[in-house]
Amino acid sequence: MDFNFEESFGRMLNLAHTAMFRHLSKLMKEVDLPITPDQFRVLAHLWITDGLVQTELAQSTNRNRANVTRILDILEKKGLVERRDDPNDKRVFRIYLTDLGKSLKKETAKCAAQSNEDALRGVSAEEREIAFGVLQKILKNLE
Repeated sequence: MDFNFEESFGRMLNLAHTAMFRHLSKLMKEVDLPITPDQFRVLAHLWITDGLVQTELAQSTNRNRANVTRILDILEKKGLVERRDDPNDKRVFRIYLTDLGKSLKKETAKCAAQSNEDALRGVSAEEREIAFGVLQKILKNLE
């Protein structure tokens, strides 16, 4: 069986992901948001559930602990999050949003929504439903 890397499904997914990542980054820069899409990914989970431990953030963002540590270090230096001791386990920190970190949610959500809208322009509701179904099947197959 011949495998054509250039026309593979995985390559197309990667190209689409990279294009969306770059587009979101561009939109965020245009409105002077002080974060990157990778940092947004972490903040988004904290906007849903503030006070997560680093391991939970790594799992929910599909990143390894080292990446999350690096991102948290940057976010902490920017004054967007703070680490606090867990009251029940002194071996771990809980990550909390600062007021500045909370204040970025609305503008960042606008950028994310615009990025999705731009990416899906011309894609019908039916096509979107099919694409989501296919992606869900892929995820289930690879669990």
